[in-house]
Amino acid sequence: MVKPLQPQQAQAIISAAEALTDEAVTFLQGLIRIPTVNPPGHAYPECAHYIGEHLRTTGYEVEYLELTPAEVEELAPYGGNMPRTNVIGRLADPRPGPVLHFNGHMDVVPVGPGWSTDPFSGELRDGRVFGRGASDMKGGIAAQIFAVEAIRRAGLTLQGTIEQSGVVDEESTGNRNAGMGFLVERGYIAAGKTDYVVITEPLNVDNVCLGHRGAIWGEITTFGLPSHGSTPERGVNAVEHMAHFIDAATRTLKPRLQQRLNSHPVVPASASAASISFNIIQGGTNTNSVPDSCSAVFDRRLVVGEDLETARQEITSILEQCARDIPGFRYNYSERYATVPTWVSAETPLVAAFTEAVEEVLGRTPGYVCSPGTDDQRFVVHNAGIEQCIVYGPGEIIQTHNIDESLAVADLVASIKVMALAAASLLGVE
Repeated sequence: MVKPLQPQQAQAIISAAEALTDEAVTFLQGLIRIPTVNPPGHAYPECAHYIGEHLRTTGYEVEYLELTPAEVEELAPYGGNMPRTNVIGRLADPRPGPVLHFNGHMDVVPVGPGWSTDPFSGELRDGRVFGRGASDMKGGIAAQIFAVEAIRRAGLTLQGTIEQSGVVDEESTGNRNAGMGFLVERGYIAAGKTDYVVITEPLNVDNVCLGHRGAIWGEITTFGLPSHGSTPERGVNAVEHMAHFIDAATRTLKPRLQQRLNSHPVVPASASAASISFNIIQGGTNTNSVPDSCSAVFDRRLVVGEDLETARQEITSILEQCARDIPGFRYNYSERYATVPTWVSAETPLVAAFTEAVEEVLGRTPGYVCSPGTDDQRFVVHNAGIEQCIVYGPGEIIQTHNIDESLAVADLVASIKVMALAAASLLGVE
């Protein structure tokens, strides 16, 4: 149940958050300077200890969850056997009370060329912090930590338990993974133990995100028969067969998907429809040989209301039609990752607390939105069975994975205020 704050309490928290601005920015810059690039997953232990040491010095009990080599091999198959370390900090009230868990992922996507600044410098320029992960989502980790610090600096004590976690491998997803998936599997986050979960991904500070679209990441391989390039009639060209399939999918399936719109607003609005894209193609070995295999990696995004089995059948039915129509057409279908769409109710104390906090800080009612991608909310809602799980954090969704990724300091501070007010009203303060 939301416990309304006294006006003087709310103002004290807001003032404390503003006073913490420089500290929060400095902490964020330190996070950005640790290049936790995934794949394969560099500097995870260093980043976990950077977060954990800060939490320890501010009174948290800190635990580092270091995966064994066998667990890394199983849960991070694309991670190059690099170490995986998650961190959890607990600030517990000895009296019984609710548990609010804030979570952010430490890993960032690769950089690429074209940056105007060092992507791991954390440069502060024109009111923005620049660097890979500034928005997605080291800004969220900084905001969640300093939101709780703002409550304490306001001279208030939370009447419940706060947990802060920094996890790995969100960017590489997986039906299971070494980060949030690991925390849920091991019971660190569990129904009956954890009351509220807030994942601090960037969906704009005036939105409360209640879910995400579903996804299938899969690979299709067509098989042919090799022959010399001068006598292609003696072979079966796997690349040409793949081209037939992609053409058929683009002509028949893609238009149908574009007519299926998500039942809840998606940020950005351009991602409101179901979709499929073919993003990697590999086939052939040399110019004068007919290729005997070709693979295509696809990304299928599902809107709320779609299910995985139907989405699979729509793809495989095109493959089967190609097999009937094209002599010698053979294929294999496999998946790396699949998740159903996620959506939670807006009629919960958690959403009410964040709605009131956004109204207090920004002066407007937040949008209840859906993420265009997928995120770690799926583990909490579907695997742990915790419905009171939302995504809220600083940063613009259009900044994620960009060249010159950045975060506005004003958004960082606004999210700190919102999270602090929401946490204080959910747990109660004295």
